[in-house]
Amino acid sequence: VVFKGAKIDRRRVKLQSDPGTGRIYGVHGFLSGPLKGAPEEAAAQFLDANYRLFESQPSAIRELELERVSQSPAGYHVVFQQMHQGIPVEDATVSVHLTPDNRVHAAYGRLSSQVFRLDVEKLAENGIDREKAIQIALQHVGASNDQTEPVRAEHVILLEQEPHLAWKVQFATQKQGQEWTVWVDVTSGAVLRQREISME
Repeated sequence: VVFKGAKIDRRRVKLQSDPGTGRIYGVHGFLSGPLKGAPEEAAAQFLDANYRLFESQPSAIRELELERVSQSPAGYHVVFQQMHQGIPVEDATVSVHLTPDNRVHAAYGRLSSQVFRLDVEKLAENGIDREKAIQIALQHVGASNDQTEPVRAEHVILLEQEPHLAWKVQFATQKQGQEWTVWVDVTSGAVLRQREISME
């Protein structure tokens, strides 16, 4: 790993990895000297120089989209969303944490290189449309249009065993008091995942 910035005391750098896969998902310690620019620019510099840290590729870093920047007494906290061809990758974010003088002291994330083989435009063109995905999602949980609050549906890339282009359909049922998120495969129309949150 090549850390960008001032000289690093490697003895004080700690890596965190997944026990099952061995993949690194976090690093903290003295990771850089003061970096130039706004916090999000400094964080992007660090990730650009250290894309291998999260077993990623340069193209994954270039497609990151800034999600938010927050500030605390400890400094700045910058979160990026992984994108592929303009589509967000579910559960694929990276956060960079900086001191008030823009020194990186921690970074955490899970990025996917599997998504690069997906041709989003081709899959979307030949796949099911938004209305069909909504009907599949509603039927899957036993709801109908007149029982739900306004429905949101957007394309995402879902990382299962293989990455899938999916419709992420979100709605709330009026009678049961539930919020649903259902992921529907764009190609096959199969339900890939569902999540329910009770509002009662």
